Amino acid sequence: MLAEPQSAGSRATPRCQAGPGVSALYFTPVSRPKSEGKDRRVEPRRSTDALLVDQQHFLSAILNTESVLILLLDLSGKILRFNRACELLTGFSFAEAEGRYFWQITNAEEEAESVQDFFRTLLTRDFPESHERAWRAADGSNRLLRWSVSRVPDQGGADLLVAVGHDITEMNEAEEKLRQRSAQLTERVKELRCLYGITLLGEKQGLSLEEFLQGVVELIPGAWQFPEYASAEISFEDFSCRTGKFAESSVCQQCSIALEDHQVGAVRVCYSTDFPGDPSAPFLEEEERLLKNIGEAIRRVAFNYRSRDRISEYQARLRSLASEMALTGQRERRRIAQQLHDDIGHNLALLKFKLGEQRGKLAGDDWEQLAELLETSIQASRTLTFELSPPVLHELGLVAALEWLCHQLEANYGIACRFVDDQQLKPLGEDLRVEVFQAVRELLTNVGKHSQATEACVSVLTDGAELVVEVSDNGVGFDIEKRRRQKQRPGWGLFSIRERLAHLGGQFQMESTPGQGTNMALRVPLASEDKVQRAPSQLDRPVAASVQGNRRIKILLADDQQLTCAGLKSLLEREHDMAVVGEAGTGAQAVELAAQLKPDVIVMDVAMPEMNGIEATRRIIAADPEIKVIGLSMHSDGQYVLEMLRAGATGYLLKDCAQEDLAQAIRIVQANLTFLSPGLADSVARDFVGPRGSAAAANAEGAEQVPELTPRERQVLVLMAEGLTTKQIANELEVSVKTVESHRQHIMEKLGDNSIAGLTRYAIQRGLIDLN
Repeated sequence: MLAEPQSAGSRATPRCQAGPGVSALYFTPVSRPKSEGKDRRVEPRRSTDALLVDQQHFLSAILNTESVLILLLDLSGKILRFNRACELLTGFSFAEAEGRYFWQITNAEEEAESVQDFFRTLLTRDFPESHERAWRAADGSNRLLRWSVSRVPDQGGADLLVAVGHDITEMNEAEEKLRQRSAQLTERVKELRCLYGITLLGEKQGLSLEEFLQGVVELIPGAWQFPEYASAEISFEDFSCRTGKFAESSVCQQCSIALEDHQVGAVRVCYSTDFPGDPSAPFLEEEERLLKNIGEAIRRVAFNYRSRDRISEYQARLRSLASEMALTGQRERRRIAQQLHDDIGHNLALLKFKLGEQRGKLAGDDWEQLAELLETSIQASRTLTFELSPPVLHELGLVAALEWLCHQLEANYGIACRFVDDQQLKPLGEDLRVEVFQAVRELLTNVGKHSQATEACVSVLTDGAELVVEVSDNGVGFDIEKRRRQKQRPGWGLFSIRERLAHLGGQFQMESTPGQGTNMALRVPLASEDKVQRAPSQLDRPVAASVQGNRRIKILLADDQQLTCAGLKSLLEREHDMAVVGEAGTGAQAVELAAQLKPDVIVMDVAMPEMNGIEATRRIIAADPEIKVIGLSMHSDGQYVLEMLRAGATGYLLKDCAQEDLAQAIRIVQANLTFLSPGLADSVARDFVGPRGSAAAANAEGAEQVPELTPRERQVLVLMAEGLTTKQIANELEVSVKTVESHRQHIMEKLGDNSIAGLTRYAIQRGLIDLN
């Protein structure tokens, strides 16, 4: 062992002395010569002694360090040197440890044999050698040491082992904590990834609940400690979702799913029997928490799905109720309008008949006042009927009603509206007819009020099994998304049309760009002919037929109102050249009797049950073009007249004018001429002989096509030809100067002439103005 210098005035000379089985280092004192300065031969000796002293101090400092353990052993394991750090750790002094085997003071007795075996194995290895072993500390704890062992020969001939050890207990504990923390973080990341994936699935649009749960079950195994051995199953109410390799196992954990205080399912995670974990405790605490979180996430999403289903169901019910309320309102308005027309209107017409018979029997002023009052009542009845429910839809059909709306747009707002019909059969149920009519009416009202358009177009086309109605304009347009965001209340607005049509199986599409106009389309399913709703018969009376003379005009009366029919018959029986040969209460009866009786003239009510007068006229004329038909109606609207004339009628008579004009109308049409009630001729001639009528005539005769001018354009053309300025025309028509300029530009483009002289010549040639 190493010894300290024995005196301050002496210097120790090291030498090795071999003892029995041990090598020791010790120092012997060396005397200083008295005359060192006089004997130069002692200078090298003095330098060597100083070096040895320095080395002694250095080695002593190393051996006595308290941070590094240094142990000197012989090959049998006995302790030759035991430094200060070893003393502090074990609690043994060097004097107590010297000569003893190191395992006797550094390990428990039961560990001694295994340590001896390890020491013998250590001697067979190559040196230097490193390893980690635990030593028992003075406080009874085990300290982990990392040893670096070298084998060095002693001068006495026996090898020694020098072991340098570092206490790595705290470092190892820190590394273990770090490893555990890293493992925990890894599990936490897997957990968060799983929960995040579930969140994304819950937010994904269009997934059913079953698809959502299948996505969740695929995420679960990857979040567990042994994903390659894990499988999962989610059961929910009447279905279940599983991973592809799911198998029942005794190593399983489960979490129930409760919804509205009722258990509706469960989540299970199972390990296969060959998983490498501890079968007695296979799952981590984190995994138990994760399973509960998954169950809670599924509960929330399932609740949202169920809430959405309920909300959708409630919304569908609300849409259904709203649509049904609207349809009910329309039906009730229709019923009131029908009653107003059939009862009050016809009664007023009969009253006018009777009043006509009393002319001359009453004082002039009294008769005139009664006649004026009666006429005012008839006009008010007609106006109220149209305001309640325009009968044009129910009596003329959807196509004619939509064309009527185009005329109304032009008459009310001065916007030229073109109507396009593909002339195909368009069977629709009653509810859809009403909804399409109301929707187009609203769209055109918006065009008139807000679009600032000069032109619009309504097209009615068939597309396979659908009816497509398009409404377009050249107005200012608008931002659809901005308008939708600003919409705050429901109603008969642009965006509520979509829901009303959807309730009946239809669709509403809209395209608009600021400054580029608007295009809107309604698509509704067509119905088979046998499913089209028809009004029930209101009259089923026997038909009387009698011929009162071969030279008389044979007349068939077709009207569902018995009083009206009786009044007409009574009126005609006074005429010596006329005979009523039959009466029909429905359109179908009129067609049947026309084929049987071959009348010369049929007085046809436009509005009749089963088959309206327009369709009946069309069929009668198609079967026998020699028969003349006079349309009879309470409605003076030009659309009724147009539809009757297009069906083949040669006359149209208002019921309140029948008393004065019926006989004359019959004689005129019998003479192959056309008769229209006073006041109808101008408007009907303008519309019927205008774009559609003139074009049809030109096509039939092979004539040159006439440019299509709208009624408003014709008005502007006439005023231009009469010499009015743009401002004067605007004042005359009560429109803006910009609108007149737009009409003027369209007229010039259509006619291909920019001169006033040319436009005036065209107006004269077409009879729009005369030379006077």
